[in-house]
Amino acid sequence: MSVLRLEYLLDCYIKNKCSGQEEEELMAILADPESEVFVHDVIDRLMQQSAGEKQLSDSAAASILKTILKDGGDAAIPVKKNETVFSFWMRLAASVLILLVGAYFIFEKNERTIGNAEDKKQVARLPEKPAPILPGRNRAILTTADGKSIILDSMQNGQLARQGTTNIQKLGGLLIYKAPASFNDGTQITYNTLSTPRGGQYQVILSDGTRVWLNAASEIRYPTVFSGNVREVTLTGEAYFEVAKNKAKPFQVKAGAMKIAVLGTHFNVNAYEDEAETKTSLLEGSVQISQGNLSGLLKPGQQAVIQNKSNHIKTGNVDLTEVVAWKNGLFRFEGADIKTIMREIGRWYDVEIEYAGKVPNHRFVGKINRNVELSEVLRILELSNVKFLVAGKKIIVL
Repeated sequence: MSVLRLEYLLDCYIKNKCSGQEEEELMAILADPESEVFVHDVIDRLMQQSAGEKQLSDSAAASILKTILKDGGDAAIPVKKNETVFSFWMRLAASVLILLVGAYFIFEKNERTIGNAEDKKQVARLPEKPAPILPGRNRAILTTADGKSIILDSMQNGQLARQGTTNIQKLGGLLIYKAPASFNDGTQITYNTLSTPRGGQYQVILSDGTRVWLNAASEIRYPTVFSGNVREVTLTGEAYFEVAKNKAKPFQVKAGAMKIAVLGTHFNVNAYEDEAETKTSLLEGSVQISQGNLSGLLKPGQQAVIQNKSNHIKTGNVDLTEVVAWKNGLFRFEGADIKTIMREIGRWYDVEIEYAGKVPNHRFVGKINRNVELSEVLRILELSNVKFLVAGKKIIVL
């Protein structure tokens, strides 16, 4: 085997142009103990030829090795303008040799006995496949009036607590408040808070029979039993309400600067602090929206939008299937931009979102199941010519 032949095989391997036969030939050379001196001579010669050039830093060498190992996908390795392609190739060739020789020893360990535990620690190992990022699930924390926190997803089904005359029960991903039909308005009212983390969702049936679906990274504060002439709750984040009818006691939701008043209806409120707007969308019944001295009445199929730190209420028709898709286990987009989509994905998969360079100017239309791994969601979005890099729990939009 000539030096020129080995250099040719290395060059093909680095450029991913090796035929199957040529790659087998290269592997056989590196795995043959009788080629050890010959291989070392090639490494020494390559290193001597590149000795006059700037040595790679540890971080750059690690980046090159990571790329060879295919750990980071098609990562780009920056080459300075004053470095020749040939010098870059020589350094890469040296890294490939180190990798292949390491792989040879991994293979050989199945044929030879390793002398002691310390030797075992020094055996090179190929990187493991990153763990999949799973979708959100039924997770929430109940904080009672006395400050006690109950992690609901760690609790068994059944009765959790009793507060005054109200029983609190858990059934799967549902919290149920049961209060007696008759209630003494003189009884002291206590308030509980149900909060979901990023990557969590939950449902609660309040003491009046109102059912609430709570989206990820959201919080609702409510009394254990409703007293007086108004049923009032406070929301941050997003929730879908099916309000029990009671003409004598209107139901009110406070969400940021917006107040929603109803008698009995179905509606969705999106009031995340990291969103630029607070939105209320009506599916059934009627809703009165107010902020300060401004107010408006919604009809089914309409949405009220308040720009944060604004006194203006804008109303109009809305696609309700998109609004409540999250409740039905879907991501649904009808012309949404990438930042809107990634905020929703970040909350549901509990990942950090970062943008590399200019934010892609794309609009998305379609629906995706919320119960699949994150990689599947990103794969579908990439069909619209946007790229992602996953680094642990961080998603970088390229």
